[in-house]
Amino acid sequence: MIERLSRYLLPLMILSSCIVPSLALASANTLADYWSPWVTMTSTDSAIINWRGEVSGTGSIDYATTSYFDAHKSYESKAETTEAATYQHVQLSGLEPNTSYTYRVTPSGRDEPFANRAFRTMPESGPFTFIVFSDPQKGSEYEEKQRFKYVADAIEKEPNILFILIGGDYNGHDSDGLWSQFFQVADGMLAKDAIFPTIGNHEYHNSSGGDNPPTPANHFHWAFDIPLNYSFDCSGVRFIVLNTPDPNNANGDDPHTSLALAKSQEPWLREQLNNDTLLGAFTIHHHPIWDYYNATNNPNLQTWESLYHAYNISANFAGHTHNYQRYSIEGIPYFIIGNAGGRCADLTGDSAPAGYVFGMNKTLGYLKVAVDPAKNTATAEEWIVATVKEDDSKEIPNVFESPKMIDSITFPLKKQSTE
Repeated sequence: MIERLSRYLLPLMILSSCIVPSLALASANTLADYWSPWVTMTSTDSAIINWRGEVSGTGSIDYATTSYFDAHKSYESKAETTEAATYQHVQLSGLEPNTSYTYRVTPSGRDEPFANRAFRTMPESGPFTFIVFSDPQKGSEYEEKQRFKYVADAIEKEPNILFILIGGDYNGHDSDGLWSQFFQVADGMLAKDAIFPTIGNHEYHNSSGGDNPPTPANHFHWAFDIPLNYSFDCSGVRFIVLNTPDPNNANGDDPHTSLALAKSQEPWLREQLNNDTLLGAFTIHHHPIWDYYNATNNPNLQTWESLYHAYNISANFAGHTHNYQRYSIEGIPYFIIGNAGGRCADLTGDSAPAGYVFGMNKTLGYLKVAVDPAKNTATAEEWIVATVKEDDSKEIPNVFESPKMIDSITFPLKKQSTE
């Protein structure tokens, strides 16, 4: 069950219809005024369709199961927004589990709809595969299209992906132009896969920098309209998204972790994990607990770390550090998957904490995780699509003909308690 604040959902009207689509559907608009639709918060029977229009307005969504659309070249249902807004977040409900849906959005003020796009609802049981990546942000010397694009394009080609976890830092700071870059570069990926966002510290950065305070992370809230910590279930496995950057503990406009923020989420996190019916649990947050550059874990996040081991979570994902790292902490895998495009952080020196297993720098990649609840296993594979020579430069990456797997681990979803 997806936990979200009901007041965020716009009123909508579900109508039965059969509308034949135009033979020439509009392609994704590359202007900053439009952000082509993206899907968030899928469940077994619902999904939220999001888009940004050129101006404040309403809009409609035509949708059908993909099998129905392919057979009839028409839609079965229609949802309409009733409140004008630049950013729209419309929940479709009454959907079938584990089913592919084709949809198109027509914002008011546009002569043509956006192109057809798709998503799949969550299965009630059975195996599934998801992807995790973090920190697609631009560097100081290059734009997202010069690095993150290679990752997004490779994920777009991945078959049978149910959803994507994003670990934060969608771009360098909280500005319209940079957030437009993310949605333009990621457009093909977003056209076929639902995403579950996590907030990062760069969502609070302002364009002025320096000693200016953090922004309210406006573009993150406008784009996703979800709580900063939430959970969802898939095939009996729980996914828990946590909030680490604390604007009240900022160096200039850069929020750091804080013990106060972690403790404020502790009772909720315990409630999410304290469930004997769960077949496993994954957690994700932007700042890592374990990192190559620190001899010990992050003390601000120790309260979560204790719960992870008390309840034997399946694995933890984080970003923030721009490389790939894997740890084994008391048998639990911890991943840093911050290599989606941000300027690289070199793995040098001897400061890696105990539990460090493997890492690689100067790569562009993503983590693919195949989950099989019936077998109590998950297999995580790190795939890289390119390498770079410099941490931050306009060089053209060395892009592989096809992605290369550099790391793989199979682990239990729910290991036996040692108590």
